[in-house]
Amino acid sequence: MKRGNISNDQFSYREDSTLRFSNNNYIIVVKDEDFPDRNVIPIIYYDNGNVIDIDEYDMEKVITLTNNYYPDKILSNYNNVNQILKISYGSIISNDRYTEGSNFPKCKTFASNIHPTDKNDIIEVFNGIIDESTSRIKLSDSYLDSLILDIYVEDNSPIFVETDSKIIGPFKVLNKDSEGYFIVEKHLWKPFGEYKLTNDSYIEFTANEITRKIHLPSFNKLEILQIIDFKDDTEIIKEFKYVLSENSEAFDKQKIESLLNILSQTSRIKSIEKYLSENKRIAEILKNTENIIISNKELAILIPEINNIKSEIERLQNDEFELKNNLEKSLTRKDEIQQDILQKQEKLDLLNSELENLSKTKEEELLKIKSGLENEILTLQDEKKNLENNIKNETESKSKELVLIKENLEELKKAEEDLKYSVDKLKVENQETQRDSLKGLIDLFKNKKYFDFFSGRDLSEYDKKEEREFIDFSVVDTYSDYIQFRTELISILNKSGRNFDTHFIDNLLISIHQNTLTVLAGLPGTGKTSLARLLTKILSPKERISEVSVSRGWSSQKDLIGFQNPLTNKFHSAPTGIYELLSQLDYESKNKKYLQSPMAYIILDEANLSPIEHYWSTFYNLTDSTASETNLLSISLGNNLNFEFANNLRFIATINYDQTTENLSPRVIDRANIIQLKSSSIDYKNDINMISTEDIKKLNISYEKCIEFFNLLDFQSFNQSIELSVEIESIFKDIKEKFNSLRIPISPRVEISIKKYCLVARNYMKKEISRPLDYCVAQRLLPMINLQGDLAKKNLEELLNIFEKNDLKKSYEVLKKIIETGNEDSIFEGNYNYFLTLTYA
Repeated sequence: MKRGNISNDQFSYREDSTLRFSNNNYIIVVKDEDFPDRNVIPIIYYDNGNVIDIDEYDMEKVITLTNNYYPDKILSNYNNVNQILKISYGSIISNDRYTEGSNFPKCKTFASNIHPTDKNDIIEVFNGIIDESTSRIKLSDSYLDSLILDIYVEDNSPIFVETDSKIIGPFKVLNKDSEGYFIVEKHLWKPFGEYKLTNDSYIEFTANEITRKIHLPSFNKLEILQIIDFKDDTEIIKEFKYVLSENSEAFDKQKIESLLNILSQTSRIKSIEKYLSENKRIAEILKNTENIIISNKELAILIPEINNIKSEIERLQNDEFELKNNLEKSLTRKDEIQQDILQKQEKLDLLNSELENLSKTKEEELLKIKSGLENEILTLQDEKKNLENNIKNETESKSKELVLIKENLEELKKAEEDLKYSVDKLKVENQETQRDSLKGLIDLFKNKKYFDFFSGRDLSEYDKKEEREFIDFSVVDTYSDYIQFRTELISILNKSGRNFDTHFIDNLLISIHQNTLTVLAGLPGTGKTSLARLLTKILSPKERISEVSVSRGWSSQKDLIGFQNPLTNKFHSAPTGIYELLSQLDYESKNKKYLQSPMAYIILDEANLSPIEHYWSTFYNLTDSTASETNLLSISLGNNLNFEFANNLRFIATINYDQTTENLSPRVIDRANIIQLKSSSIDYKNDINMISTEDIKKLNISYEKCIEFFNLLDFQSFNQSIELSVEIESIFKDIKEKFNSLRIPISPRVEISIKKYCLVARNYMKKEISRPLDYCVAQRLLPMINLQGDLAKKNLEELLNIFEKNDLKKSYEVLKKIIETGNEDSIFEGNYNYFLTLTYA
């Protein structure tokens, strides 16, 4: 049977992430001749007596890595590229270095997981010829000779030989002679003989452009047809001599006819059939081998028929005469060749003489060129000295100027500090003045209402409510599954000049929709605001998006939403548009139209110019809430003014981190996914500000479809089980223990959020099992790091090793930057803080 046609199913490491290999289940492999010290080629998967074909799309090749615990176990330890090996320990995982179209294999394992096979695993079947007379075999494919010498001679492993549509063996290979034959003898692993050749006798495969055959004892079938007494000519002659010496009277001319009867009646002599077979070989040997006839005088005495020895010697003498004639001709030819050599040598001497003359001429020309170059070098050296003097003078002059500039800078810094103190003082005075003015204005309004009342004016206008028209945003979903929706979204982003990895888009969408608040962090100019603006324009109509530019000094709800005027009993909305958006959501909740409507989004640009926990406090307690038909979310705006809405409002905040911004409090960090954008990871051709709303295609996706795609808990009639896989749970447990040693507690809110994220992301990020947890750690846990001291550094380095060991690349990169920032010789030295990395390129 041939590889690829063995089983209906195909084996892939992706099917079971918990699979571990052993001596009962393993993958048979050979080294890749293109990269013999790095890659192996999987042949078949063996599992307790069953053989399954390999899924070549996922596992065409496997790259091997050095295990830090076993640095000596490397692939180059196996010298022969065609040796058959097995992956019988550990596991195989995805290769993170693989990208579409690259030469890297898609999966990887440790070299320490690879071991040699033995005769209980496989027996190789070679095509070749068998010379029983000399106990030798010769392979049809000579490029496998090195494999025989390196592996089968060294390990005394058995082999079979397929010849003339028969399988013969098993053989034990002893060595190789000068004619390219292998000296062999019978191997005791199985009875030696001819075995039946069927489709089930072995598995045929091609690797490194070599077709080979292997017999698996526990899978393939071998049926012996006849036992063969494998002997060379020397052994047969020895036995024949013994038979003749013991039965000499039976071999004269008169008794030759009765030989068979005597053989059949004599128990000391072997069976007739076998004896006849061996006698045929004896006859061949006697006919073709003069040396045997001459050396075995004792044998010649016992066989009177051998009378042609003299004639044979005469023939050999004639051959000797012819050889002498040929030798004389060869000597004559040798003299002619020697004469020709002398003539050629004379010509060579003449050419050498001409070459020597040319060399002298060339040397003179080179000396002239050298002299010219030396003059040019002297000129350049003089110029260099002049330049050095000019640079020295200029440096001294600029140094003096620099000292003056530094002195002026110090004076300006002092002046700046004085001005800053004055400004801060004026701000405090201004705030006090504003409060006093506001209080006076409120008192004036109070008095005005009473004055109007006593003046007999109509007060109905004070209680009159504004009428507003609301829009029906109901949409018909056009996407039946998430992959279709994501593909279209990526296409729109690409057309708008934004090219992101697919898993980054998955992370962005899951984070935004599973959390009330998502923070985009990074250096100025990394595209945080433009990305939020573009994404929301694709997902929702512009009337359901509010972009808010946060200002310094925001301290309460009135700055973000507005405030209720107690005099007029009217709500004065802030110029952010959030009040109007909440009104629309309240209308939809009262009319049961929220499930068919798109999500609503609020972008908080430069969100940390003021403390988020102050002006965003209205929404704090809603971050852990879920909505149901009988229990929607509610916010109070004062004086019995309440808005209800389904949990279909999301906030996207963008932050920078410098001296002008506020730190994010632990309460905010505990409630948000913080996605760090790097300038090097952004690839965009157009500025989003140059793209009009009409140019961007809208995706009709409702709140109900978002609940389905991102597994939101709103409007669910049953409780979901949120558990991590065994492998991911083990990694997460190690990380939690290390955070406990850092004295950074992981709250139940954060742990539940991580599990909810991984439950959804593992269905969309299938290439790497650990990627969902990697994103969660980088966005939910690492922002909590704010430590000092050498002990903290030691614990962080141990955590870094856990990330590297478990292939958490993004978390490794962020934590490594935190440690590097804390190690720098600056004012931050010894401080290990996530947000300090945002101040560095």
